[in-house]
Amino acid sequence: MARSVEERFAQVEGLMRQRSVRLTASRRVVVQRAVAFLHFTAEELVKDVRRADPSIGRATVYRTLALLQDMGVIEKHDFRYGPPNYEVTFAKTHHDHLMCVTCGEIIEFQEPRVEQLQDEVVRRYGYQILSHTYKLYGFCSKCHRAQEKARWVKRAPPQLHVEEIVA
Repeated sequence: MARSVEERFAQVEGLMRQRSVRLTASRRVVVQRAVAFLHFTAEELVKDVRRADPSIGRATVYRTLALLQDMGVIEKHDFRYGPPNYEVTFAKTHHDHLMCVTCGEIIEFQEPRVEQLQDEVVRRYGYQILSHTYKLYGFCSKCHRAQEKARWVKRAPPQLHVEEIVA
């Protein structure tokens, strides 16, 4: 069952208190806005935070993202196409991702057969797995239909993203 934004914020706030991390007024806004998203880019969060409070600067948003990442509240995903995405993963079950390389749609999914196959591979090679990510890139049904309609138009392949640090 999906938790509400308020419940997710309360959980993160509790974790911050446990770790003696100050929750300033600016940080509170950034955290509240971040937990309202499923997946987001840093710049999407900056714009959303500035709509809520124009006095909060880009650097505060980026520093708060780094703090949340260090605390294990959010995970940064490099989806190869476009800028990195962040996802609130605190207290969230493991899942994998499908990503449309045209529109950027991200679908979370769980597939027990994939997990079972991974476990078999790990055992075969004697590995101790700490974490993993599984990301499938392609075209969502809407973009695939549009691509089929425009088949005669030669398109350049999507550009891989090179991360730029902005703070």
